Amino acid sequence: MKLYSYIITRDYGFAPNPYGGMCTLATCKPVIRRKAQIGDWVAAIGGSSTPVSGKVVMLMQVQDACSYDEYWMNEQYRKKKPVFNRSMNEAYGDNIYHHVDGKWYQELSHHSKDDGSVNYVNLDHDTGTDRVLISDNYYYFGNNAIDIPDEFSALFRCGRGHGVNEDTALINDFIRYVHNNYLCGINGTPFNRRIGEFAHYKGEQ
Repeated sequence: MKLYSYIITRDYGFAPNPYGGMCTLATCKPVIRRKAQIGDWVAAIGGSSTPVSGKVVMLMQVQDACSYDEYWMNEQYRKKKPVFNRSMNEAYGDNIYHHVDGKWYQELSHHSKDDGSVNYVNLDHDTGTDRVLISDNYYYFGNNAIDIPDEFSALFRCGRGHGVNEDTALINDFIRYVHNNYLCGINGTPFNRRIGEFAHYKGEQ
């Protein structure tokens, strides 16, 4: 068992997406999406420029994984497709990639352009790993991100990319700590979210 950790600098409830009864990592972090195996854990740690710097924003155990086309076609994940005439949580759906006539297609979403056209910077980056991580054993804290006790700080030494820790005993102790002190599921709202405002991400040029 491994724990993958990464720095999260933007949190809109899109990546990770904790809604619809499951937490999914369907965009961004292509290396983690490629390498993490069933049973591993993934943690998002607030970046230095965020209001939750150094705190745990999300913790999920990888329980399933699938391709983008499987994610798109499976009715179980229909609720993860972006919908813009209901709640903001639904507008930030992450089920946005699939093939049309053999080519990648990107739905209107947080990662598309403002006018709904394809943002190829995001499309190319995201689809570089054709894999979605799925969990119903997760803790999403968002703006209520939690402090990391000193005894667990070694688990989260991640630089610009990500960190990996294989200390199973320490990982299990941390998971037990979180389980004993917090409720599984959603415990906060995205720290970048603004009421009534939907944001499009241009991507890193």
